[in-house]
Amino acid sequence: MNARRSLPRTLAGVLPWLGLSIAWTWPTAIHPIAATPGSAHTDLWENLWTMWFVATRLVGGQSPLRVDGLLDTPHGGSLWPSDPVSALTMMPVTLTAGPAVAWSLLVIAHMTLRGWLGFRIGEAFTRTAPARHGAGPFGVAPSGVAPSGAGWVCGAILALSSMALADVHNGASETLGDTWCLAVVWLGLRWETIASGGPNGGPRSGALRRWTLAAGVLLAMSAIAHWYGGVAAFLLWLALGLRRRSDSAGMGDTALMRRSFFSAGALGILLALPVAYAARTITTASDNVVGIKNPAELGRLRRNIGPADPWAFVLPAPFRSPDFTKISRYGEDYWHSPYLGWVGMALALVSALPRRAPAAGSVPGPPAAHIKARWPLAVIGMSVVLACGPVLTSGGAVVILSGRRAVPLPYFLIEKLPPFDSLSLLWKLGWAAEIGVALCAAAGVVRIVSLLPRRAGQAITAAVTLAVLIEAALFAPTRGLPGHVDTTLPAPVLALREEAPGKVMTWPLIGGLPTLYNQVGHGKMIAGTLNFPASKNAWNVTRSVLRGQAATIAVARECDIRYVVLHLDAPMGGDESGLQLANWDGFPVVAQDEKVRVLKLY
Repeated sequence: MNARRSLPRTLAGVLPWLGLSIAWTWPTAIHPIAATPGSAHTDLWENLWTMWFVATRLVGGQSPLRVDGLLDTPHGGSLWPSDPVSALTMMPVTLTAGPAVAWSLLVIAHMTLRGWLGFRIGEAFTRTAPARHGAGPFGVAPSGVAPSGAGWVCGAILALSSMALADVHNGASETLGDTWCLAVVWLGLRWETIASGGPNGGPRSGALRRWTLAAGVLLAMSAIAHWYGGVAAFLLWLALGLRRRSDSAGMGDTALMRRSFFSAGALGILLALPVAYAARTITTASDNVVGIKNPAELGRLRRNIGPADPWAFVLPAPFRSPDFTKISRYGEDYWHSPYLGWVGMALALVSALPRRAPAAGSVPGPPAAHIKARWPLAVIGMSVVLACGPVLTSGGAVVILSGRRAVPLPYFLIEKLPPFDSLSLLWKLGWAAEIGVALCAAAGVVRIVSLLPRRAGQAITAAVTLAVLIEAALFAPTRGLPGHVDTTLPAPVLALREEAPGKVMTWPLIGGLPTLYNQVGHGKMIAGTLNFPASKNAWNVTRSVLRGQAATIAVARECDIRYVVLHLDAPMGGDESGLQLANWDGFPVVAQDEKVRVLKLY
């Protein structure tokens, strides 16, 4: 296709999904800082800090794998950024407009890309690309051409995936990398077109080499961007490569197809391995500042809040498992939701129903009506099983039977093998199931629409797409997500930048406060860790306050903690220190507003 014509076509295809993304995250598009997607009591602050940290370190000629001079680690510490791909790609925005704007744009861009790629893989899977002329508004082609509205349903399911919305709410920017799984699937579905484009319909060796290189790079990118998404991408790739010829008419040379997929998969592994080795080495190093990557901690997470509750795949709102409002110590607002959606599952069931053989002498229906969705169904099963973890859990706890025995699940057999031994939040592996459901739903739509007149098919496609949107907005466990947070840096925190050097501590010492993100404003070392606003030094200063100002100043000088950021609207008893806000009275105030007061201890 002519490049001048393909660009407008691509832009026209992207615009509906961009509109959906802007509407769903509104008013983020016009207030990217005052209405940043996410929740304050999640990992949002840590991920905003990571984007700023990587960008400023690289611009300053320093390694983004060390936190020397930023956190309360006297001898420095190692850190593997949670989302290196997004941090690198958004560097220009982060450095010019700040990490909050970069994150807001990233959320809108990935929701748009998921919808557009979902549309493309839905159309490619059902082999019903609309005719160039005469297609209806929902892509349903004129009579005599296989209907193609399935892409809209597939795209809507994936753009508004409960898993994706939950992770945006959690501020987990690395999970946006799961979008690349859709690009992997699209490239896999394109194999036949690439392979059969040579003379006389034969394979084109040059095109296949380029396809293999692109697929390998995309597989590696999926893994590097998000290790859970990488597992999902390779699982999907394996299923695509092992398709039987009968699963798609005209597959061509099955042996050649499998060699191509194997080569691309091997290349993806080779490209991802060095990065995976570096990440594993850094996250398990003795000076690693994350501090939760030891095998014992990972094993515990895989047996409590990490795996998916099987009911979470099918039960709508208000079901939540685990429900962090009940089990959280400091009021964290995390959501774990692998919900697959009733609309998608119902259409997937339609696609799996047995098909009647045509009556003798009858005219066969369009090829799209006979799509066989075996491999996506297999992916759904495997993904759900893996996401449920090594033992059956519910509500963030192991299900215990009589005799104090747990219910073992297949993940138990691979738990000690790389890369599965490095994973903890296994519910995220349900992303492959979400993609499988979306593809099966596309096949179900095609099967229904192919039996109807053109105008009726258009109406059905529109109705089903609308049903997906309504379910996401009103019935899914993640209804109302993502929320919004005002990430404007407080003026008192910005005022700290002009003060003399010294460590800054946050009080109260509880999770969910923007301790790390405040560093973007004041630029000074934080007396805290990556995941918690407290360190040994911060605790020492806090405990000394009850002994009076003289004792506090002496301990603060010893710990080199000069400033305290008091969060006036935080639950003051949460840090178990016994302090009240009034205990800090008498120390000089640098600046304050209605939410934050900054003190200078000496």
